[in-house]
Amino acid sequence: MRELQAGQNHPIEPDRVTVGVSGEPEEAFTAHLQAGLLLLDQHGQVGGSGDVVCAEQPRSSDGSAVFAKSPSEFELNLSAVPATVVKMALVLAVKPELPPGVTLGIFAAIRAWLADAAGQPLSLFPLPLPCRGERALILAEFYRHREQWKFRAVGQGFAAGLPALAAHFGMRLTDLPSPPPAASPSDGRRQTGPGDTFTGTGFCIHPDGYILTNHHVIEDARQILARSPRHRCALELVFADPTNDLALLRADTPPPGVAKFRDGPPARLGETVVVVGYPLGGLLGSGPQVTTGNVSSLIGPGDDTRSLQFTAPIQAGNSGSPLLDSDGTVVGVVSAKLNAIRIHEITGDVPQNINFAIKAMLARGFLEAAGIDYHHRAPTTLRTTTDIAAEACDFVLKIECQG
Repeated sequence: MRELQAGQNHPIEPDRVTVGVSGEPEEAFTAHLQAGLLLLDQHGQVGGSGDVVCAEQPRSSDGSAVFAKSPSEFELNLSAVPATVVKMALVLAVKPELPPGVTLGIFAAIRAWLADAAGQPLSLFPLPLPCRGERALILAEFYRHREQWKFRAVGQGFAAGLPALAAHFGMRLTDLPSPPPAASPSDGRRQTGPGDTFTGTGFCIHPDGYILTNHHVIEDARQILARSPRHRCALELVFADPTNDLALLRADTPPPGVAKFRDGPPARLGETVVVVGYPLGGLLGSGPQVTTGNVSSLIGPGDDTRSLQFTAPIQAGNSGSPLLDSDGTVVGVVSAKLNAIRIHEITGDVPQNINFAIKAMLARGFLEAAGIDYHHRAPTTLRTTTDIAAEACDFVLKIECQG
């Protein structure tokens, strides 16, 4: 069996295959998530309701795809797929009746797998879990290449959940098959939609006003603004990497300061770190908030080597904050905190100060791919948190998004 990383593919020889999704904890995975298979045209869009296969609609209109086994297993007859279908997407989403606090970040593992008709495994895609608060994923896809089908690992997430996933494929929620009505009405949960506002943090990495943040901070935003006590500006999206949860924006008026990435060794276990950001959408005041802690692990959840774990307290709205070392240089981009309530429901324990950041090396690679120069320097001396925070106030911004 071949193990795939995001972006890799596996050529498929047999016409009949089985594809599925599994996760841990298994009981929570079954209770909270739903899987689907979408048949897509040449534009990557779903042609109609008959091209959606899931528990509520277990067979595609052409019969080539069947929901075979709950909660997330599908049987495919690739020779029967119509020529108008050039791609199929394996998707996973939090059930829409669950509250916004339920995200994919509560799971220790999520994996997509492919097997032949006899059940012999062909490939496995263990999804790296950055624990970013996403509620929907494109896990993998099947696509035609020179008359041969291939299976590709994807791992693209959507923080806004099922509505954003549906829109990505040209659908509305009303186009999706619905489960039978519940015995009692659902509560008034909030979903991101037109008119909604959501906030995060970003930091300037170039004198021309380029701002780095998390992709999930600005996903589905129609208008993006930024402010600090010293600066206000409008932002536009320049470059995005949903898989690694990074986005590059540009301000119409550059802020007064520029962050510097650390040269030399990456963040070390036990190292002191500082977070400067705008948590809780201004409820704690209009100015930036500063917290300190240590690097507690060099890997993220599910052994995700793209992330590191730290103990400096963060809240909603800290996403996109710079993670700074004791010299004030960037060693990571704050991306998420562990959902303590959901983990308590699953394990009975209450985790404390378990937060995650995307490693600076990945962020620097993202900027290089976008063709953006950034400032960097080798660490020189230990500085006080007061001095680090004063400098960061010139390049850290609160990001305000309108859905």
